[in-house]
Amino acid sequence: MSKESFNNFIFVLFLVVVVFISGIFLALSLRLFSLESLFFKTNYLIYSSFFSQIILGLLGVLLFFLAIYLIYQKVKTDKGILSVIQKTSFGEIKISIGSIKHLTLKVIKGIEEITETKPEINILKSGGINIDLHLSVKQNVNIPELSEKIQGKLKEYLLETSGIETKEIKIHIDKIFYEDKK
Repeated sequence: MSKESFNNFIFVLFLVVVVFISGIFLALSLRLFSLESLFFKTNYLIYSSFFSQIILGLLGVLLFFLAIYLIYQKVKTDKGILSVIQKTSFGEIKISIGSIKHLTLKVIKGIEEITETKPEINILKSGGINIDLHLSVKQNVNIPELSEKIQGKLKEYLLETSGIETKEIKIHIDKIFYEDKK
């Protein structure tokens, strides 16, 4: 079983436990059974034998460690996504998402038809990045021409300055600014 399959299994197991507990809460809120009867039956199951107490204790420890494991995996995954790793013959170079955004904004600043820019950088597992550019442009701009110009310049500049291959650049025109003629 691969590590990703194991992580998915643990996650699904945890979801099943959460769904079970939420079902109990829902049944209690609908008064399908009383809280006292639930406690009485649970108390009887737990304390009827020493073996039941051991099993319950082991289940509690198992769920606790599964939760810690999932939290650890999430933290570990989030740290790895904060930068793009470039391998060279001498070692490794890590370029942060913030640096890539700065480079992107530098290219966009040189284009006068754009009034506002908000870049979103997505790092791909296969290597490289995708960029979503949310732009505000001036009126009377040929949007397809402008988009092609931005995509070409940005892809070339990022490859030239950082060595990062840009797989896809999506342009989102969020606003068009109209100048008042008085």
